Amino acid sequence: MTTTTTTETRTYRGSTLEELLPTIRAELGENAVIIRQREGLVGGIGGFFARRCVEVEAQAAPAAAAAAHTPAMPAGRVFDAYDAAPAPPSVAAFEDELARAEAEFRPLVSEPAAVAAEPEPEPEVDVAPEPDPVFDTLRERLIGDGLPEAAAQAVTREAERGMAPFDQMATPEQLVRRALARQIRIEHGWKTKRRTVAVVGPSGSGKTMAAARLCHAYAVGSRIEVRTLSLEPSAGAYRLGQLTEHLDIGLRIAESPEAVTRAMTRMQGDSLTVIDTPPVSIGDPAGIAELAGLLAEAKPDETHLVVPASMDARAARALFDAVSAHIPIARILITGLDDALTPGAVVGLSFAVKKPISYVAEGRRASAGLRPADGAELASMVLPEQARATRRAA
Repeated sequence: MTTTTTTETRTYRGSTLEELLPTIRAELGENAVIIRQREGLVGGIGGFFARRCVEVEAQAAPAAAAAAHTPAMPAGRVFDAYDAAPAPPSVAAFEDELARAEAEFRPLVSEPAAVAAEPEPEPEVDVAPEPDPVFDTLRERLIGDGLPEAAAQAVTREAERGMAPFDQMATPEQLVRRALARQIRIEHGWKTKRRTVAVVGPSGSGKTMAAARLCHAYAVGSRIEVRTLSLEPSAGAYRLGQLTEHLDIGLRIAESPEAVTRAMTRMQGDSLTVIDTPPVSIGDPAGIAELAGLLAEAKPDETHLVVPASMDARAARALFDAVSAHIPIARILITGLDDALTPGAVVGLSFAVKKPISYVAEGRRASAGLRPADGAELASMVLPEQARATRRAA
């Protein structure tokens, strides 16, 4: 707001009359007389975007006659003479003025070429990627080696989709072998202070040798106290005695549930008890049931089914089904790795029945040849390099 003083009148400018009235009354008194008032617009471009402005001339009372063209009036009744604000320019006028302003300030550059309208995007279609024939071939190799079709499919899918994009230097065979190693279930050892382990298997599977090797490993290579219990008749138990005769361990024989109970009671303080069992046969369910009664008295913490690596997939599954119908199987122990081209059938059995692999065995010595299973080692045996596989076959 601004104020201009003349000889007879004072001029006041502001945005609204309400803003000016207090100043007029303060300077000229309550009886001040407004002798002229004007409204207009200031600022903007070409009359657009301007701000409203009010200008009045006032005199203190008693004042001379008012200006010739504007009657005087008390400042308190100034609203009686408030003129309506000028109407804003029309939309058409605004568009014309804006067009002129744009033409005036437009940079002197050449007009851009017309841009063709973009075509409407086509709807996205979820197209499955083309299967890689190399991975298809590897899947068929796994199935041929004894893995269930679903397991082979899962392994190759993980290699192709989950691993290949992140290791493009590896061959498909290396990726599938790596994926297989990750999916093979491995479980061995225990965390409790004492453990009872039973081994069950068919005749010729290396079951008693596996029991003897387990005794050797812990009796010689650890501070764990080891005892053995044979559920075979005396003639069969003699074999386990021969294989462990150089070890400082006790061997007990029990052929009846009552004898098993007495033997286990005497070995309560022992750290590890290894139980050897009579051989089982798929065609002898009664013999398997009888063995189940003996093991029920021994209460093993884990029972390992001994399966030779040379056994085919159908026979391995039939063996598991026959034994597990009476005896709960916790883990699978693979023997005879050096007698088979591949342990694929037994690894496939692990996938099919969802049981982990505990140990693998090879060789003919009771004091060596048993070791904890390793997924990478088994995967390299199931899916060996082609050149190495050819040499082994020869």
